[in-house]
Amino acid sequence: MSEVDEKDIKLRFEAISQFQSSPEVTARDLERVRKMLNEKTSGLRTGEQKIWRKIMNNPITKLAAAAVIIITILFGLKFTGGPDVANVAWADVVEQINNYTKYKCRQRLVREQGPQIPTMRVYHLNLSQRRQEVEDGSIHIIDMRGTDPITVELYPDQMKATVTKLIGFGPKKDPHIIEMVKRFEQESTERLGTKKKNGKILQGFRHKPNKYNDFTVWVDPKTKLPVEIELVHTQRGQTIFLDEFEFDFELDPSAFSTDIPEGYEVKTIIQDYRPVESKEISAQDIRSGLNHTSYTVEKLSWIEKLTIMQIGDPLMKKMGKVYVTGILSDDGNHIIIDQSNMHSDYKEAFMEWILKEQLVMEAPSGAKLYTHPRGSDYARFYLKGFAEANPEFFDIKNLSEERFTRMIVMSDGTILGLVANKKMSNEKLQELIESLVEIKAN
Repeated sequence: MSEVDEKDIKLRFEAISQFQSSPEVTARDLERVRKMLNEKTSGLRTGEQKIWRKIMNNPITKLAAAAVIIITILFGLKFTGGPDVANVAWADVVEQINNYTKYKCRQRLVREQGPQIPTMRVYHLNLSQRRQEVEDGSIHIIDMRGTDPITVELYPDQMKATVTKLIGFGPKKDPHIIEMVKRFEQESTERLGTKKKNGKILQGFRHKPNKYNDFTVWVDPKTKLPVEIELVHTQRGQTIFLDEFEFDFELDPSAFSTDIPEGYEVKTIIQDYRPVESKEISAQDIRSGLNHTSYTVEKLSWIEKLTIMQIGDPLMKKMGKVYVTGILSDDGNHIIIDQSNMHSDYKEAFMEWILKEQLVMEAPSGAKLYTHPRGSDYARFYLKGFAEANPEFFDIKNLSEERFTRMIVMSDGTILGLVANKKMSNEKLQELIESLVEIKAN
């Protein structure tokens, strides 16, 4: 705010109150005020805009408003609907973000259904390296610079580490939210007005690039940097919250090393993301490709056709290999049993959320069937993946709204997925589960 003494303020008020003008000048100046208010209130919330319209449509209050605007201009203030808040353009925010190559923040993910992800502090060193300090005490290091990216999970309290090598997955750039925010266009970014947080007045922006993502960004007008970011995945029922930002943080480069500290017990997981050739295979191929117990389906009276295939993982944009057994029943239903190393490599994580789902059946053999929190989507991905690999077996045009997913936990703890395009009777479901037999070596 400009430095103006009390005497000068009184003089300016007196000058305004004594000012006389012709009707033509008054009309011209009021039009200028209207134009200015339209520009300045474009970022205000709907309720605030209605108040300004009432003020400017009232013959008495509009003169007072004109006087306030004149005083504001004389004093060098920026009138934005909040005290001492400079109006920030989205282009200014992007320009400021581009000055930084690294940042850290707190990240929270809230899901409507399914497993919850713990809160973590994320340190982004660059677009290919980051460190995640999770609230459970574990530390994750991600390095995607090479052809075969590496992730390291450290559990200091247990002196254990999990090293995952992603063969053929890289090099990759981290698709983190700040990079997405940078790509917002000024014209398609909506102003949300202001809010107060921790003593600061923040300015809000909203950007909805498509039906899947809805961003809200709250910016500090002084630094022109994000203070809070909220990303709603509208189709997935989850929201990511980022806050407590610190740009250009100081952290020793060794904090991003994928070397395992001495004395740790190490588990190594290999995930192959090289291109997968979709093709029909034998049950023995499943056995040789899995690092855990494998299963096949014995012939049942109601099975008209059975096909075993390897395909790219439908949940990973066809990266990674899964083994699927396709079944055509006598009532025209298409059923898929899927198996992959992911079920074994991340068994603890899978079981953590599976056991929270509804148990719908326990077969005499001890196998259990559970619901899937996003069963319709899971089924759609797998049916579509199978249809693309073998269009003669299933036509995606016949995708049914009745489709569902069940997670199978065998008596030995092996996890499989079951997808069906249409409803199945409990009798057929139990027969199918009981027909699963371990694939033995020839």
